[in-house]
Amino acid sequence: MTIEIGRLCVKLAGRDAGKKGVIIDILDEKFVLIDGETRRRKCNVLHLEPLNQVLKIAKGASREEIASALKEIGMEARQSKPKPKAQRPVKKRKTPEQLRVQKEEKKKLRDIFSFKKKQEAVAQKKDATLEEKAAIAKEALGETKEAGNQ
Repeated sequence: MTIEIGRLCVKLAGRDAGKKGVIIDILDEKFVLIDGETRRRKCNVLHLEPLNQVLKIAKGASREEIASALKEIGMEARQSKPKPKAQRPVKKRKTPEQLRVQKEEKKKLRDIFSFKKKQEAVAQKKDATLEEKAAIAKEALGETKEAGNQ
């Protein structure tokens, strides 16, 4: 049997194998566009088994036209479920004034934490006895001499 527009066929391979479809368009000598019980898609001619029936449909027929033609011969077309459009949250852009304020707040926080660290270091130095300070100084000098010798 020949491959022609409107020819009823059975899909032999793939996810829709065993389901019937109608040839809607001939793309080239190897591929056709089918629709019906199958999903509307491009299909290899070798994956189709043509049947005797030929429906009167136009090239590139819509889903509704295919469904009505299939109802006339007692077949049900596959119902497609269009995806609902999801609303993406709109990102609100900050004004230059808001950005300036945000930078100032970050700077204040940075200054506060660095000030606390400095205070802690000064407090530790004040609390250390003369012997501890001397040991720290010797360690620092010893490290610099070792680094110089290498």
